[in-house]
Formats: sequence, C-alpha cells, structure tokens
Amino acid sequence: MSSDRMQGTYDPRYADIYQRGGDGDAASRMASPAPLAPALPQVIGSTADPSEIREVGPGTVARPAHDTPRNPFDVWVWLVAGVLLAAGTYLLVAPILHDQQYLESMALAPSGPTGPPWFQYTVTAAPPLILLGGATAVVQLFVLSIRHTLRTR
Repeated sequence: MSSDRMQGTYDPRYADIYQRGGDGDAASRMASPAPLAPALPQVIGSTADPSEIREVGPGTVARPAHDTPRNPFDVWVWLVAGVLLAAGTYLLVAPILHDQQYLESMALAPSGPTGPPWFQYTVTAAPPLILLGGATAVVQLFVLSIRHTLRTR
C-alpha cells in the first residue's frame, strides 16, 4: 500500500516510465521502429477530385445499372385497353348521339318502337367491352408493379 510520503520515492520493482520523475521518453526505449505502412496503389486515369470526400461502405457501393429492355408488348397492351374502353364508351353513348339523326333520315319510313335495330346491339356490346378494357388495364398495372418490385430487389 502506498501513502502520500511514498509518492515521491523511487520503486525499483517498476520500470522508469512508471516512476515519478522517471524517463518519460518512450521512443528511446524502442528496440526497432515500426514498419512503414504500404503505399496505396495509384489509380491511373481517375478524374475524381482528390479533395472530394467519398464515403465507402456496403450501402454506398455503386451497382452496375442493368438496363433491362422493356417488354415491347407493354405499349400494345395499353393501346388495346384504351381502344376497348373507348369503343365500349362510344357504343354505350351511340344511341343517344345518333338517335336524332336517324329519326330525321327515316322520317318517311317509320321503324319499330325501339328505334333502329343496331341500337340494341351497341347497348348490349358496350358493357363487356368496357369491363374487358378496364380489366386489361388493371392486370397490366399489376404485372408492371410486380416486375418493378422484382427488378429493384
């Protein structure tokens, strides 16, 4: 146990570096200097500014961009969905648009009480076309979202 009066005395059990007033120069006691660090390889052709700070880590490693070609049928599927929706909407509204024109052209020859016969066909064909066009658009959105999710993983 040490006391305050022993603080200033020399203890031969310990090296000088651990003694008060002992030799504090650790470099004089080193047997050999540490080996120098190996030089970093020079990057030839690098146009990066050497004063620029860049973080390096697993999240910052640049991945090569995979330019996967787009499916050429994507555009055609969207066009088909649009044409089906437009045709269904037109056939649904066609009797209203052309009823007055039909009545004026057929004023001399009256038709049946329900109007011209093609009116029934358009009203019957319009809902399936609208549903088919809408379903095509929804399925195409689903396929594109799945493809995007798989590509970004």
